[in-house]
Amino acid sequence: MIYQVITKTEVDQLTDELKIEFPGSAKIFYVLRNYLLGLMEGFEVIVDNWPEWTCIILKPGSDQEVPGYFEHFYICYAKSVASLKFFIQRPGVIDWKKPATFTGVPYDILPVIHEVCRKHGGHLPYIEPRFMYCWTTKPPEMPKIPEGIKLTTLFPEHAEQLQCDWKNVRGGSDLDIYFRRVIKNFDSSALINEQGELLAYICMQFNGSMAMLHVNKNHRGYGYGEILLKAMTHKLTSNKEVAYGFIPTKDDLGIKKAQVLGYTWIPQGNMVWVKYLPTPKPQKAIDTSDESSDLALSDDEEPNIFINAIPLAVNKKSHKPNCFTSYVKLT
Repeated sequence: MIYQVITKTEVDQLTDELKIEFPGSAKIFYVLRNYLLGLMEGFEVIVDNWPEWTCIILKPGSDQEVPGYFEHFYICYAKSVASLKFFIQRPGVIDWKKPATFTGVPYDILPVIHEVCRKHGGHLPYIEPRFMYCWTTKPPEMPKIPEGIKLTTLFPEHAEQLQCDWKNVRGGSDLDIYFRRVIKNFDSSALINEQGELLAYICMQFNGSMAMLHVNKNHRGYGYGEILLKAMTHKLTSNKEVAYGFIPTKDDLGIKKAQVLGYTWIPQGNMVWVKYLPTPKPQKAIDTSDESSDLALSDDEEPNIFINAIPLAVNKKSHKPNCFTSYVKLT
């Protein structure tokens, strides 16, 4: 058999197995838990073998059934890189004729994806390796909240503000839907002043990670980001959940900040996000009206993207964010 689609009962059994591998398996565990809760509609869970599996992939059962923000997504996990290399090349596992976004695959899998790209004449417009950092000790103390500031959660009415904060990083018609679903279904922490202004927030994601840490540009420098990160970590660990997040491997400042705050690097959780397009890489156009002009970026190239914050499929723009902090930038 090329692959096996497993039932929800078997997925439930799978999540019990994955708990043994915490915290390195946290990402796939929370994705599967949300699948069981009905939050990953349109996906099916496949394994290379059952019950003696080595690879897990959530793949779209139908493009029409999957929400736009998860279009062409493949969420992967493997006990070994070698097994995943063979699995993704089995007929029917990946539809290489369509775009594909691989979330959280081992970095060593890239040569295989590069080779498939070469065979199909495609290209990889986005590759983002990330380190996993996790809180591994007893829950931290709750941070002190400044006078006149209230620690609360995000509410549906905040979705419009989130869309404004992130629109230069993630465009697309599904952005508003995505934020409303995240606010409704996942935990969050937010700081609001006496005037009801949303000063800063952090929100959980479909993969169980802490992300979307944002501080209003007019209220930076007061440590609000650190307060939220500590508050969210306290909340999660007190409820026996894994408090973790992903940091870009080149973000030296973010890595140092996470270590200073007490988070631990989890090597087995290191992952890379990859976007594959089955078409040749577009040629960069030159603006001949200005001899000193730079090469223009194509619509498919996506610089300055923070994958862990919002699904890559939603993005239709390639602008640098001008008013937000990523997971690790605390103020």
